[in-house]
Amino acid sequence: MALMPGLQLNIGQQLKLTPQLQQSIKILQYSAMEVQQTIDTMLETNFMLEVDEEEIGSDENDARKEDEKDSGGDEELTKEEQPLDIEHDNQIDDNIELDMQWDEVFSDHTSSSAGSDSAESTAAENYTSAETTLHDHLQWQLDVAPFDERQTVLASYIIDDINDEGFLGSGSDLDSLLATINDNETDDEHPLYSLEELEATLKQVQQFEPNGVAARNLQESLLLQLAGFPQTPYVVTAQKLIEENFDWLTFHDHKRIKKVYGLNDEELNTLLRLIQSLNPRPGRDFSPTQSEVVIPDLRLKRLKNGWVVELNQDAFPRLSVNSTYLKLASELDDSDQNKRIKDQVNEAKGLIKSIQNRGETLLRVGTFIVDRQQSFFEEGEQAMKPLVLREVAEHLDLHESTISRATNQKYIQTPRGTFELKYFFSTGVSQYGSADQSATAIKAHIKQLIDEEDPKKPLSDSKLMKILEEEKDISVARRTIAKYREAMNIPSSSERKRLNKYKF
Repeated sequence: MALMPGLQLNIGQQLKLTPQLQQSIKILQYSAMEVQQTIDTMLETNFMLEVDEEEIGSDENDARKEDEKDSGGDEELTKEEQPLDIEHDNQIDDNIELDMQWDEVFSDHTSSSAGSDSAESTAAENYTSAETTLHDHLQWQLDVAPFDERQTVLASYIIDDINDEGFLGSGSDLDSLLATINDNETDDEHPLYSLEELEATLKQVQQFEPNGVAARNLQESLLLQLAGFPQTPYVVTAQKLIEENFDWLTFHDHKRIKKVYGLNDEELNTLLRLIQSLNPRPGRDFSPTQSEVVIPDLRLKRLKNGWVVELNQDAFPRLSVNSTYLKLASELDDSDQNKRIKDQVNEAKGLIKSIQNRGETLLRVGTFIVDRQQSFFEEGEQAMKPLVLREVAEHLDLHESTISRATNQKYIQTPRGTFELKYFFSTGVSQYGSADQSATAIKAHIKQLIDEEDPKKPLSDSKLMKILEEEKDISVARRTIAKYREAMNIPSSSERKRLNKYKF
C-alpha cells in the first residue's frame, strides 16, 4: 500500500486558563500570609503598584460608623461594607484591557466589607528572642567538655544525629553512623575511628543535660534518668523492672510486677509514680514555644441585630495603581516604554482584582457558614450542625472546588476563638425520624460525658450509647462511639480505670 500525503480536519474543544485566571485561582487558594508574601514580592518588581497609606476617616467617623452599625439596618451596614475601591483616582485607559472578563472567575460577586483601620505598629514587648534549641544546648556543653580532638569529632556527629525528642536518629545502629564518620573524617593523617571509641563517647554525651538525652530507645532513656536519682530501694527496683521486664509496664501487668518484685498495692503505686515522673521525650523541653502565627481572613462580630461577618482589613494593605506614573506615561512617546508601563498596569490591576474577588468569595462563604452554624457560636460544639462542601456550593452557585479553596487555610476570628473555616464542616449522622446530628457535636457530647464520669467507674461505649439516646436524643451505634473516642485519643473504659488508679 503506497503512502500518500493528505490533509485531515479535526474538530475539538480545549479549556485554556489565561494568566489572570490562573493568578486569581492561586490567590483564592493562598492563606492570608501567602497573599501578603505575594503582595510584597509584587511591590518589589512592579513600580505601578503601590500601597495606599492614606488614613481613611477620622476617629469620630469610625465611632459614628460603629454607632450606625449597632443601630441596625441593612442600609447602614451596606455603607460601611463598601467593596475595595481599586479604580478611585487613577483611571486606566480603555485601551489597556485584561485578557479575560472578571466575572468568569466566579459565578457572581457580592459586596465585600471594607474597614478603615490604619496599620498598627508592633509593640516592643511583642518581639521575642531567639530560642535555644536542643542541638544548641548540647553543642554548648560539648564546647566546655574536656574532650580531645577525636572525641569532639565523634560527639559532634552524635549530637547531629539526635532528633527533636532527644533520641539518636540512627537508634541502635551505630555501625552506620560510624561508617559515615569514617567516610568523612579519616584520611592518611587521621586513622579510622573504632566502634569502641564511638560507644565510649556516646556514654559521655549521655551525661549531658537534659537527663536521658542521646538514648537509643525509650528504655535506655528511662534508665539514664534513673541513674541520676539517689539510689533508694524504689529507684533500684524501677531500674531492675525497666531493664528486665519493660514489657510488663507497657501492658500494665501489675499483678506480675507485684508478684515478682514482692510489692504490695501501696508500694506498687509509689513505684509507678516514680516511673511516671520520668520524661519519655527528654528533648521536648527544648521544643519551640512560639506558636504559629495565624492571620484571620474574616472577623465575626455580634451586634444588636445579630451576627455580622466582615473582612479583616488589617490582614492586607490597600493597593492601588500609581497615578503619578500613569500621568507620566501619557506624556511619553517611546513605544517600548509605553508597552512596559502597560504590562505593569495590567499586572498590578490583575493582582488587585484577584485580591478583591478573593475577599468577596471568602465573605460570601463565611456569611453562609455563620448563618448555618449560628447555634455553635451561641451554645458551643454540641450545637454544631452537619455541613458539607456541596451544600455551600449549591447555595452560592459556585463549584465545590472553589468552596474547598476558599475554606482551606482560611480563618475566622470569633468570640469563641479563631477557627479554620474547614472546622465547621462535618458529616451528618442519620437519626431515625429526626434531623441529622453533626459528627462534631456527637464527639463533643462524648467528651463531656467522659470528662464528668466517675474515675472509679468509667463509662463503657455501650453505656455512652444509652446515655446519648436517653438524655440527648442521639441515636448512634456503639462502634461509632468507639471510633469517635479513638479519634479523640481517649482510651477505653477499662484502660481509663487502670490509668485513673495511678494518677497523682
